[in-house]
Amino acid sequence: MARPKTYDRQDAIERACHAFWIHGYTALGVRELEKLTGLNKFAIRSEFGGKEGLYLEALRYYTDAADTMVLAPMRTGGIETIDAFFEGLVTEGCANSSPWGCLIVNTGIENAELRRPALKAASDAYWTALAKHFDKALHRSIEAGEIDPTLNVDEASRGLVTAVMGVHTMNRVSGAHDAGASLVNMVRDLIKSWRH
Repeated sequence: MARPKTYDRQDAIERACHAFWIHGYTALGVRELEKLTGLNKFAIRSEFGGKEGLYLEALRYYTDAADTMVLAPMRTGGIETIDAFFEGLVTEGCANSSPWGCLIVNTGIENAELRRPALKAASDAYWTALAKHFDKALHRSIEAGEIDPTLNVDEASRGLVTAVMGVHTMNRVSGAHDAGASLVNMVRDLIKSWRH
């Protein structure tokens, strides 16, 4: 007979996301995860397939939230939505600004040593999606005659992704939501220079 669940799955994933975001993957043992998520060892193993499975669920939760809250405007907007996205990276209270940086950036850095394929795949998928959002918004602005049509959109999109990584890394290292403000200002000036 299956054990009855004594926890809310979605709430546990949200708590796990928060815990991993602050502490990282390696630093959290199962006992600490039990305390921070309300899950027990059995649930972590049977419901999520262990610590890595729970981490992957937390990453999915995080990327879904980012897609809904901060990437959505770029699906229909132009260069102004990219500018707003960067401004939000260092603006207190914005969904994409945090003193802990970005869970995806943190995962990529930590996984450089861990070398777990599933974590790499999750990180890579997010960065590919972000580059596509930048790409579409830039193409939309070119079509609208708002920016220089000779702009190398592919290179610009990949460069913007790298800048996002840098801003989040500065925020994380400094423990401040606005530590990457200098880089954001440089990027916003660059974006401005692409306009006619």
